[in-house]
Amino acid sequence: MKVAIDSFGITPSGEVIERYTLNNDRGITVELMTYGATILKIATPDCGGNVGDITIGFDTLEDYLTKNHHFGSIVGRYANRIEGATFRLGGTTYHLDKNNGSHHIHGGSQGFDKYVWNAHMVEHEESASVIMQHISPDGDMGFPGTLSVQIAYTLDKQDTLTIDYSAFTDAPTVLNLTNHTYFNLSGKIGSSISDHILTVHAEDYLPINEECIPTANAPQSVVGTVMDLTIPTVIGDKINKKDPQLVFAGGFDHTYVLSKAHDNIVRLAAMLTHPDSGRSISIATSEPGIQIYTANNLDGTTQYRNDIIVPKHGAITFETQHFPNSPNRPDFPPTVLLPEHTYTQKTKFTFNKVITSCNVK
Repeated sequence: MKVAIDSFGITPSGEVIERYTLNNDRGITVELMTYGATILKIATPDCGGNVGDITIGFDTLEDYLTKNHHFGSIVGRYANRIEGATFRLGGTTYHLDKNNGSHHIHGGSQGFDKYVWNAHMVEHEESASVIMQHISPDGDMGFPGTLSVQIAYTLDKQDTLTIDYSAFTDAPTVLNLTNHTYFNLSGKIGSSISDHILTVHAEDYLPINEECIPTANAPQSVVGTVMDLTIPTVIGDKINKKDPQLVFAGGFDHTYVLSKAHDNIVRLAAMLTHPDSGRSISIATSEPGIQIYTANNLDGTTQYRNDIIVPKHGAITFETQHFPNSPNRPDFPPTVLLPEHTYTQKTKFTFNKVITSCNVK
């Protein structure tokens, strides 16, 4: 398999942003760029063989610089929220960038999604990879320790996109990385995901308060609640229910518990299917949680790729990660990274076709 490379633009400071394109012989295309280690686009065939874009993004680098909501990017140093933008580690209180009211989210206002990463490619007969690397200095957005991060995106001939994360630090710190790609499997960007069918293989979730911070009694069972996605569920049947959990977030924006300890075992986490197109994605991860977010903050006015306006609930993200606010919750799986250890994570997106439900020509 081969990787193509070209330029996606130049930043105001003069840095050339490289675009890498991975293709397999089954119609899967993945485009990446070095700004934010970002997935620009994923295109897959529907059950009729028609190739279509299944992600939300922009046409130009300028749009990513000015309009970005972490579309497709790597999020860090800490994905999701840290309450009060503070945490204690080794007897020291660290004060982080407040970019979500009084809280910290997704690494701060200058998170990993806003840096230019170094990259190189690796080609094999059965797969092709793009390796992204970034060094985050001590004190970056308030986090301690100089952190070296590597992200490997690999597309193989079995229609799986694997994201391998690794990192090490020179001082104790906290770390929680994820990718923030927005999916809409219909191939009709700008449509709602209400007709998509979602399954999440988790019997517990983290209830949230009005500020989307996990409550003191988290986790809780999904049984008997609107949050139960253990069986295939049409998203539109639940997303607008007047349950407080959905009202707080404007839809789903919750962590589902895949494991109560970080055992590093890759397990099936979720599956998303669009019956009319026959497209389906399965998500497997080594992380203890998966954040299901239904694009509740899209305003229905911003123009995305091809000048298309994407409405609220026009996409969904699968943010495989540790739990929100873990640095302040000793009852959650720990996110502390020590110099003698290496952070690792693996997440797999496998693109499938469901022929039996095909409704395309």
